[in-house]
Amino acid sequence: MMILSKKAQDMLEYNGYSYKTHDNQHVFKHSAIDSIGLTIILMITTLLVIALMIYNLFLGIGALLLSLFIFAPIVKRSKGKSQLKIDIAQEVLKINEGESKITKGFNEIMGVYTHSKFVDEYSSAFKSTSKEYQITIGLEIDQQQIIPLFKLIADHEKPSKEANEVHDFLESVLRNRKPTLHSQVE
Repeated sequence: MMILSKKAQDMLEYNGYSYKTHDNQHVFKHSAIDSIGLTIILMITTLLVIALMIYNLFLGIGALLLSLFIFAPIVKRSKGKSQLKIDIAQEVLKINEGESKITKGFNEIMGVYTHSKFVDEYSSAFKSTSKEYQITIGLEIDQQQIIPLFKLIADHEKPSKEANEVHDFLESVLRNRKPTLHSQVE
């Protein structure tokens, strides 16, 4: 049974995903720790904005606008709680995202895609580039339907070796053949 390398698992963990394998099942979960921390920070900020509005309306409105400017991109980027379960024995893939539950047989899936999209530019002494890309790995169901599975943060437009390994892993598990690479760059 094929499993992901430690480096690929570390890359997924960095992006908020965990990976476990047991009894011919591969389970990927998006951790809720990030959303809990974000919720606590948003609640504290809301209380501070309310206190500032009581003290001085204009100061409170300014704090509210500043809070919206800071937190809107973070909330928009939050992936929420999700789970992907691949059952090799039954040849079924199950996706749970909040209220949405999708079950697809391996034979219904045309392929696995990788998509790169420019997100933002920033300055940092710790990164090799000042650009940020979102690498999406997902499933091609038919010509019109795609299901994104992983949204990863990257410094470069081309997916890393670890992101390609996740793509190839999914392709080989679903097809039980030599993996092929489908890539799109926006």
